[in-house]
Amino acid sequence: MSQNSKATTEAATDFEAVSHQLAALRTDLSRLAETISGIAGKRGSHMATDIAEGFGEAKHYVERTGKSAEHQLEASVADHPLLAIGLAAGAGLLVGAMSRR
Repeated sequence: MSQNSKATTEAATDFEAVSHQLAALRTDLSRLAETISGIAGKRGSHMATDIAEGFGEAKHYVERTGKSAEHQLEASVADHPLLAIGLAAGAGLLVGAMSRR
């Protein structure tokens, strides 16, 4: 009988140890979830800031490039006014011919 009660005592002790380990594991998982949530929140805000900065840079680039192209076009028209008039007339004729059909 002593072996039977010894086995029962060991089983109860093992069950308590497993219960304590599961409780500790739940606590650790809860802390891990909080940590991951915090990291994801920080990265999300950093990502949003990076995207906004990227859009700002793209906007400035397009504005600079557009102004540069506009200045080049104006300079080209000023240097070759007859060619510009001829191209405009040709484009007008082409659009007119296409709209008849």
